Amino acid sequence: MKLRNILLIARRDYLAYVARRRFWIGVLAIPIILSMFIFVPALIQKFQSAHSYAVVDQSGWVINAVNKRVAAGDLTVLLNLAAENSAAGNKSSLPAPLASLATAAGKLDSAERKRLADAIAEGGAAPETPAALSIWKKRAGLLDWYQGLTTEKARSIDGSLAISRYHFVAGKMSPSELQSKVVNGKLFAYFVIPAKPLDPDANFIYASKNLTDKGLRKWFNGNLTEVIQARKVSGVGLSAEKAAWLKAPVIFQDKLVTKSGSRQATAAEKTAQWLPVGYVVLLYIAIIGVAQMLMMSTIDEKSNRIAETLLASVDPMDVMAGKTMGIAAVGATMVCAWVFIVLVVIAGFGNMLPIGGYAHTLISSISIWSVVWFVVYFILGFLLYASILGAIGAAVNNIQEAQPFFAPVVMFLYIPMIIMAFVVKDPNAVWARALSYFPPLTPFLMVNRAAAPPPLVDYVATTALLVVTAAIMLFVSGRIFRIGLLNTGAPPKVKELLSWIRTPSPDKAGN
Repeated sequence: MKLRNILLIARRDYLAYVARRRFWIGVLAIPIILSMFIFVPALIQKFQSAHSYAVVDQSGWVINAVNKRVAAGDLTVLLNLAAENSAAGNKSSLPAPLASLATAAGKLDSAERKRLADAIAEGGAAPETPAALSIWKKRAGLLDWYQGLTTEKARSIDGSLAISRYHFVAGKMSPSELQSKVVNGKLFAYFVIPAKPLDPDANFIYASKNLTDKGLRKWFNGNLTEVIQARKVSGVGLSAEKAAWLKAPVIFQDKLVTKSGSRQATAAEKTAQWLPVGYVVLLYIAIIGVAQMLMMSTIDEKSNRIAETLLASVDPMDVMAGKTMGIAAVGATMVCAWVFIVLVVIAGFGNMLPIGGYAHTLISSISIWSVVWFVVYFILGFLLYASILGAIGAAVNNIQEAQPFFAPVVMFLYIPMIIMAFVVKDPNAVWARALSYFPPLTPFLMVNRAAAPPPLVDYVATTALLVVTAAIMLFVSGRIFRIGLLNTGAPPKVKELLSWIRTPSPDKAGN
């Protein structure tokens, strides 16, 4: 093998792709399409108008109690948001009223924040803990700010806020007015609360011309149910505190364990646990896409008789090595371009997503260690699959003949995509570790397990196994490549391929 010939062929194949405008259009198309799956639903939700509703409250007390419950729920969301941003060191991204509460909110657990929000919204007793009391003293300003939020402003803060999705229209309206507003689209729906809502036979009504969208009804029903249950409990002589104690769910605090100890996990850190899924998708697209380029390039040159010209002056193994190196460089260019585009999109448009405020935390979660191993498994995975697809390209004459060989390879590669969500949840499960030692799946399973991360012995052992497997496959495909590149007859059968593999190279046969 001559290094000069290999480099010349590698340069030729690399430039044949990257010098074309359509290559860069394709590179841009993939992240753009993937981004559409993420951002288009976010855009739809961002610009979707809030559902307006009215309530005919014949009881005289229900809607007031429901509105307080809604406020309590939203205040809980806001206090949790303040605490999470405080823990992430990102208070500057919060509105001023929340930023002033962030440090104190971060000192409370989720149950304490919920109790505080309930007390602020419903006018309960002042809390005793210093952190909660410091927030309590600012309750008037917090309530004024919250009640003055528009739908658009609330949505920009947190899309899960009730007032960002549903808008209560106050005022007394007759049944005919309500029906007219619903028909004309000025109201999405209206509710009718009976005069005696605690009666077993009480008749509650939900009226809308769109009964397929059940979001408003379920949300209002949940708040209404809590209000009715609270009134029933007080009616049998049970105090609100005891009733809350009876209904209180068990809440676990999420703690992130690190080498320096355990601490409360932020939303961004929880999201970052799923980053290995992104590694798998990126690796899959890169390997199968780039290795397929090698196969298509080989088929193209063989069908156009370019391969015969190359083989007249260059050794077949030099051709294969050069084409593999050139296409690998194309793959590296694609991956680097995708990573750059993703970082730009997150930095520029991340605020459209719930993770937007935590982009810096997500990016910092991508450790150098995981990047290094990603590169290692990308190179070895590419060599393994490039050797297979390169041999397929050399053995056939056109894409139609390649399909029966290529389809099983693609179907096999679906396995990591199917199981990746299960692997990221339990990266060091026995079955996940066992599959990691099956070479065709090794690159995908090992980057998928990066959230744990795997023991060092797994990294070293699987890498060694993959190196040996890739070397064997490169040798086998080299034998097929050498003979198949000049074979223009019918595509070989398995028995013929085996005979090609056993055939020694001409220089060894002549000795």
